[in-house]
Amino acid sequence: MSHKHHHKQQNASPESIETTQEKETEKNATDSAEITPKETADSSSQNEELEKWKDLAMRAQAEMENLRKRTQLDIEKANRYANASFARDLLPVADYLSNAIDYAQKEIEKAKEAHTDCDSFLINLLKGVEMTQKQLQTVFEQHQIRKMEALGTIFDPNLHKVIQEVENNEKEPGTIVQELQSGYTIGGDRVLREAMVIVTKQ
Repeated sequence: MSHKHHHKQQNASPESIETTQEKETEKNATDSAEITPKETADSSSQNEELEKWKDLAMRAQAEMENLRKRTQLDIEKANRYANASFARDLLPVADYLSNAIDYAQKEIEKAKEAHTDCDSFLINLLKGVEMTQKQLQTVFEQHQIRKMEALGTIFDPNLHKVIQEVENNEKEPGTIVQELQSGYTIGGDRVLREAMVIVTKQ
């Protein structure tokens, strides 16, 4: 009797082990099913947080680059116009040189027309003044100071100052027919001095 009972226990043991293993497998699967959504949610939240900080970092970097460019432009602009006041004070010197050259050239031309010998001192003086003017213009160019070409153009209130209006049916109204004083710009975009001009009537 005891031998039969022992045999039944031996036969039942493998089934019992299999049942227990199946239950443990089901439990592990259930536990895994319960954990996975939470882990996925946590991972998704971490990714969103990471993307947010990456976006903020990129925005900050872009803003710093824009600030650097603006600062560089401000520095260049300040340097470009730093000598504007000094340059404006030099413009009358340029005017005097131009007037001296015009006067000397006219006197030499008069002497040629009269078939008389021209004063050698005047000729040498003209050469010296022309050299001085050329050197001054070179300095102006180095500092982006440029003479405006006004003659024959249409009057622009931002660039020109009208001194007189004259009748002229051959030219478009507002055309500059004479320049009494040259105008200059600095830095390529700022008027250093307006040109004083005579224009045709509107």
